[in-house]
Amino acid sequence: MNKLFGILIIFLLTGCAEQRIIDDLAMVNAIGYDLTDNETNPIKVTVTFPIITKDGNYDRKTIIVEGKSSKAAKEKVRLKTNFKLESGQMRVSLFGQELAEQGMLPYLHSLVRDASIGTRVMLALAEDDASDILLLQIKNEGQNATYLEQFLTKLNRENVRTNYNMYQFLRDYYDDGIDPILPVFKVEKNNIVYNGIGLFHEDKLVEVLKPSEARYLFLFREEMNKGVFIEQMDVGEKEKVSIMLSYQLKDHQIKVQSTANHQKKASIHIELIGDVIEYSGKEDVSDPKVQKKIENIITKKINQEGKNLILKLQKLQVDPIGINRYVRNSMNYNEWKALNKYQAYQDLNINVEANVILNSSGKWK
Repeated sequence: MNKLFGILIIFLLTGCAEQRIIDDLAMVNAIGYDLTDNETNPIKVTVTFPIITKDGNYDRKTIIVEGKSSKAAKEKVRLKTNFKLESGQMRVSLFGQELAEQGMLPYLHSLVRDASIGTRVMLALAEDDASDILLLQIKNEGQNATYLEQFLTKLNRENVRTNYNMYQFLRDYYDDGIDPILPVFKVEKNNIVYNGIGLFHEDKLVEVLKPSEARYLFLFREEMNKGVFIEQMDVGEKEKVSIMLSYQLKDHQIKVQSTANHQKKASIHIELIGDVIEYSGKEDVSDPKVQKKIENIITKKINQEGKNLILKLQKLQVDPIGINRYVRNSMNYNEWKALNKYQAYQDLNINVEANVILNSSGKWK
């Protein structure tokens, strides 16, 4: 009798649970946020999710609404579909450049409050509107969200341990010794193209580094233990040559010291061991003398371009390298809390010291 009663209770409790029929669900895989010119509804939200057509084929549906807030806009999205929207499978959250310039924190907090969305959801910026990217029909690519996720994963792979997800962004935002970064994409010739790295002062986008500048940023970030370096260089031939270097970071040090007049100075030292993957010059890169020449040229190039980048970052008062972490470690808690951090960072004398060692040679033309 007791066993029968127990089984009956289980069935009754099961009946009380929320029933979710899979055919009635829409798994949102990407969301985009933009600003509008509408004062009443200043926020535009774009949501995309996969569907199965009446013919049994896979397709996607995209809904765009405007609202007074991101929450209000999301409620309007729900009224525009007969599916029950679920956010647990969201892959990418995309932010328009104009919106990111005003601050991303309110929108990230909105995502964090949704318990079904994990902090590993990937983040990215759109050069113009996020909706332009999510609406784009890319031939043979299917879901834009999947395409973007794969693109971001590839960037993560090329620049090891740089994770463009919500956890990483918020971690760097709340760390007072470093500023967040995010990749930027744009629409070009009916395709989605990587177009650089967005730099943030706190949660506001202040500048976009071109890919040619961003490669130097990745050389100086502590977690970057390997990557690919591509550059056009003057090696004494009639035209500049192209070189591709696959490198491992053998040494990375950032040191902060006090000068005699109690001013701070910093130095960034990196040592790269690289393999020449491609070289368009006429010289034989397997020749030790040629290798030494190329080592010196690349080292000089990194020192020059690195210094230019550091000066630009200081002028913008953004610290994506995390130099202020080392400044923080060089003083006590009260000194750090009393410091005008960005002004001190801007006034800091920062030197770049690179050393490049070629390990082997690959293809050359």
